[in-house]
Amino acid sequence: MKKLLVIANPYPPMASAGTTRVVRFIRHLPDEGWQPSVLTAKAEGPAAVPPGVRVARAAVPWPKRLLGGGRRSTRINRWVAVPDPYFAWIGPAVLKGREIFRRERFDAILSSSPRASVHLAAAVLSEHADVPWLADYRDPWSTYQFRQYPTQAHRAAHERLEAWALRRAAAVTAVNRPIADDLVARHPWLAGRTHVLPNGFDRAEQPADVRLGDGFWIVHTGRLYGREQQVAAFLEALAAQPPEVKAFFVGVDESRVRPDADRLGLGDRVRVEPLVPLPLALGYQRAADALLLVNGRRPESMSSKVFEYLQAGRPIFAISPAGSAARALFEEVGGGTCVLPDDPMGGPLADFVAAARAGTAPVADPAALGRYELAQLTRELAAILDELAAHPWTADPDDRAPSQEPRR
Repeated sequence: MKKLLVIANPYPPMASAGTTRVVRFIRHLPDEGWQPSVLTAKAEGPAAVPPGVRVARAAVPWPKRLLGGGRRSTRINRWVAVPDPYFAWIGPAVLKGREIFRRERFDAILSSSPRASVHLAAAVLSEHADVPWLADYRDPWSTYQFRQYPTQAHRAAHERLEAWALRRAAAVTAVNRPIADDLVARHPWLAGRTHVLPNGFDRAEQPADVRLGDGFWIVHTGRLYGREQQVAAFLEALAAQPPEVKAFFVGVDESRVRPDADRLGLGDRVRVEPLVPLPLALGYQRAADALLLVNGRRPESMSSKVFEYLQAGRPIFAISPAGSAARALFEEVGGGTCVLPDDPMGGPLADFVAAARAGTAPVADPAALGRYELAQLTRELAAILDELAAHPWTADPDDRAPSQEPRR
């Protein structure tokens, strides 16, 4: 069995939506001939650590109060934390990685971002150990829509670091086509080595058995990531619906939803619950009458939960920009009723609710959705890794332009 070093941060026990993709691939990769080991940061949290996987943890020499969010830490991090608040972890991660490579040989390295610091650690270790590296993008790095640069110098620093790292990547995967196309447009040497490897759903994950009570419940699971303006527009449309039409936000800070709900007099028609374990979130999706998807304003913005939504078999009311990855997915598999972020939502929501209650709203085609099952996606990932292991790639040591010469 070939060996893979996965560099990931966050990783359990830290609870984060960012861990889901990595944990799912780690679960299935042994079935495809790859044994993963993990290099991550020391962390605390409630999430279960996957069994049977060796995990090495490097310390984070950076004050914890600057890692946990909040306005003050966010302001500080924008100025000093490049590429992210875990920049000080890169050095310890590289040292820990070198220690790992002294003990055993790996056939490939995989890092998954965000956080972008994992790519910098992976780039250094790839060169040190002469092992091909696959850089996985769950979100953009320097062009991420929610990243706020305090100065142009900060933007340039992120762009230079990203280019430096990607010149050392043997291959790149991205969760959707817009992210992949943007990477190739900005880094032409990635043409032919960039793959779209979507998020998906895992049939092995069983939903909890839950009930939501009386009414027609529209459920949103997961964080909002700065999309409160779109949620406010949705709540205004909800206020015009009959009183039995309700909304439930799971995994959301109440302060991001409740003020608008109270302003609109929605009261107990809007329910908010903080972050819950994945089985419970999946259970709420299955218990819903309909699901709410709130994307950003850029085409590459698409939450990974859309695949869980589709598997739940419920109609989806999606706030998504034109030309987005989410709209393309709905065209392929069905299941989504889309509105533009700045369009009035009252009429479209009323029509959607009526169709959902009548059983005529679109839902995903199970046959088309099968392409996004984790077993299939892991086979695609393993095929990329197999190619890297069979035909190792290295960058030209003089100018770091890609070379097709085999590793020596």
